[in-house]
Amino acid sequence: MILSVAEAGTHVELDGGTTLGPGVDDMNQPAYGAVVIGGGVVGLAAAWHLLMLGCRPLALVERFRIGHDKGSSHGSVRMTRSTYASATYAGLMRHVREQEWPRLERAAGVSLVSPRDVLFFGPDQATLGGYVAAVEAAGADVHRITPAEARRRFPSLRFSDDTLILEDRTGGAIAADETIRALHRLVVNGGGAVFEESRVIGMDRADALIKVISDHAVLEAERVVIATGAWLPELVPATRGALTVVPQTVAYFRLGAPASELPSWVHFGGASRGVTYALAEIGRDAIKIGRHVTRGAGADPDKAEPPSPDEVAPLRAELDHILAVPVRELLGSERCLYTMTGTEDFVVDHWPDDPRVVFASACSGHGFKFAPMTGRLLAELAMTGQAELPAGHDTASLFGLARHVPPGAGAG
Repeated sequence: MILSVAEAGTHVELDGGTTLGPGVDDMNQPAYGAVVIGGGVVGLAAAWHLLMLGCRPLALVERFRIGHDKGSSHGSVRMTRSTYASATYAGLMRHVREQEWPRLERAAGVSLVSPRDVLFFGPDQATLGGYVAAVEAAGADVHRITPAEARRRFPSLRFSDDTLILEDRTGGAIAADETIRALHRLVVNGGGAVFEESRVIGMDRADALIKVISDHAVLEAERVVIATGAWLPELVPATRGALTVVPQTVAYFRLGAPASELPSWVHFGGASRGVTYALAEIGRDAIKIGRHVTRGAGADPDKAEPPSPDEVAPLRAELDHILAVPVRELLGSERCLYTMTGTEDFVVDHWPDDPRVVFASACSGHGFKFAPMTGRLLAELAMTGQAELPAGHDTASLFGLARHVPPGAGAG
């Protein structure tokens, strides 16, 4: 591996996939204030917040390339919304929307979230009723509309008379790829070293400085943040009883009308059809659709295969059922790896009995929109042992690992 020093305010790509920030010599730095393992949206956000808290020198280690398509941070777009079946998450989204994303946009100098109509609807009124109760309890700007009004305002979708429809007026589209790029720039230009294509294979916590052992080098750090998504159980054995990797099928279609004219939606089709979501892509005229699958036997993230035609076909059928405009062609498909807890809550916690190491599995299929907040929580936990949540919420009681691990699980 060839290493050199980046000029101030810039970064350079080096042999072996290494990106160095200003003033950083190489992976053999005597000791880092923090090493962040994982360069998805949560790891990058944590690294940025650590730098803002004055934690230097800092390194981030990513086993693939920043922006890779093997986990759950890739793609052009994500949906943001306040509609949750939990009043707690609906309330947290107000904070994230009003404070966390604007802070990131100001720092990056780019717009990352744009307003967009979001509908939650379908014939599964029992499930949707839980969302109605939660958004009312949270005071979210989400309102029920009639099928007649929905047909008038959103003529590209079909609404039967028995459909319950919620309009989320806080909805938006996150420029996901641009968010990854913006955070990467902030980390590098803030002095962080980003080491790509470097897999962490273990840690040694026996001494005052933690040794982070990768397949390229050994880094020493005062504290470690682990945000490796579907690969978290490899490095944090205590999470093995709490997390399940559930591969998702995502497909992209061209329609007979501009995709940007359609609202984003989540459709509740009941036991036979499940939950699907769709939203217009950013950067091309296409609609992104996936089925929200939260249960499964578990998968090895290193063995996830591309979707088969048999997996994509049901998504095309859903579009034919929901849309009043024709579906012209399939443009492509991909995998996204959900890392699920049994309750679909996040995990943000520290290593059992070692507060120098903190970790997150902020996924469960809805983590991207919370990433600026989750990264801040990780950084604050790593630096001070405490993290600030709005409305008096406590990180341990809300996101603690103990809520998800059966007795005796995750040992080793």
